[in-house]
Amino acid sequence: MCKDKWFLIVNPTSGSFTGKRKWKQIATTFEAEQLPFDFKFTTKPQHEYELVIQGLEKGYRKFVSIGGDGTLHHVVNGLMQQQLVALSEIKLAIIPLGTGNDWVKTYQISKNITKAVQIIKAEKTIFQDIGKISLLNVDKTVFFNNVAGLGFDSYVVKRNEGLKFLGAASFLISTVLSLASYKATKFIINRKKEKLTTKSLLTIVGICQYSGGGMQLTKDVNTEDGLFDVSVAKHFSLWKLLRNVVNLFNGKIVDNSQVETFKTATITIETLEDKVYIQADGELIGTGGFTAEILPKALQFVVPK
Repeated sequence: MCKDKWFLIVNPTSGSFTGKRKWKQIATTFEAEQLPFDFKFTTKPQHEYELVIQGLEKGYRKFVSIGGDGTLHHVVNGLMQQQLVALSEIKLAIIPLGTGNDWVKTYQISKNITKAVQIIKAEKTIFQDIGKISLLNVDKTVFFNNVAGLGFDSYVVKRNEGLKFLGAASFLISTVLSLASYKATKFIINRKKEKLTTKSLLTIVGICQYSGGGMQLTKDVNTEDGLFDVSVAKHFSLWKLLRNVVNLFNGKIVDNSQVETFKTATITIETLEDKVYIQADGELIGTGGFTAEILPKALQFVVPK
């Protein structure tokens, strides 16, 4: 029965083709752990959407995303957009092989293949919140499972597109290169009845803790509380940003007096400037502004005990 099998969606190009090189080890480990599985390789951009539908139509209800944050993002979007099966019937596990691997850091899912497969075998799950983004300047809806944002972090993602071949170091290099050229952007931020207009280095709407290859830009993260964790870094000069690079990665940036943090279930972020990139889970999804709403405990993930 397909319901009892894991359906593995494998991105062979993740992590500078790490997925392709490690596939044999992954398959062998599943067999050693006596976990029944079938699999498909992605062969084109966003192929995950088609593979999710194919899997559901064949009766699979347990999926494994094998790749990086981008692979997981597309699998999540495929699951959230489909209307074939109730989301409560679906389980999603992850074997991280990508460049950033940010989502798994919140749950401490190991990059070691044997340990990651053992987590899948234990099959402990949580129902995590999912974010739903509606872009303001185009008719487009995107779901995210980790962090979305506008400003510096999105600029880093854009820079990183051409540097992924460098592996895990690419995000750090992209961050350093972005420091010299990024300028703060004017944002209009609306939540409930409150409105904030400010020049901002970045505005982060988070569910989980890490983004941009290990940056910690959210505070008091709870992936099941039905609220976004929002951080707005206001009035940062280039010099001040340079002095706070370490704090971007150790989480202390949110304690800075010029970083405003709050929780909310809905938020709208507008900008009057052109070409302000929007990223969701490390994927560029458009420019301009967006409205985001939280979908409480929307999707079931396999995580460590």
